[in-house]
Amino acid sequence: MKNTLVFSTTALIGYMVLIFYLSSLPGDLPAEIAVLEAPRIIMHVGEYAILGFLMNLVATNMSGRALKSVFYSSVLSSAYGVTDEIHQNFVPTRCFDIYDICADATGGILGAVSLILLLALVRRKASAGSTEEAHLTGQ
Repeated sequence: MKNTLVFSTTALIGYMVLIFYLSSLPGDLPAEIAVLEAPRIIMHVGEYAILGFLMNLVATNMSGRALKSVFYSSVLSSAYGVTDEIHQNFVPTRCFDIYDICADATGGILGAVSLILLLALVRRKASAGSTEEAHLTGQ
């Protein structure tokens, strides 16, 4: 459990640093990074879905309460989106955009919820596998 918390926290911090770095670049994303020709709003949702997923992974590892962690990780990833937009306001050719904040919050919530759904699916599959094993062994 402790190794999982260390790994997930390291991944979360690293990802937050990456977001900060990308936000500090003036203008649009460099051609090497802008591989997908997706609309900016979709990129924000995807970017913050990963953040929400990682943040919920840390929160779930810390608290052990998956549903409660969805709320906290959604709020914190949305708050990080707000600070990111404030940060961009000081970067040349970038600006504060309320629509980006909405996309960031949506992505954070989707990412946090997707972790819970993934954990439920894994637990369901694990319990189905143990039930099937017990049936086959006659227990």
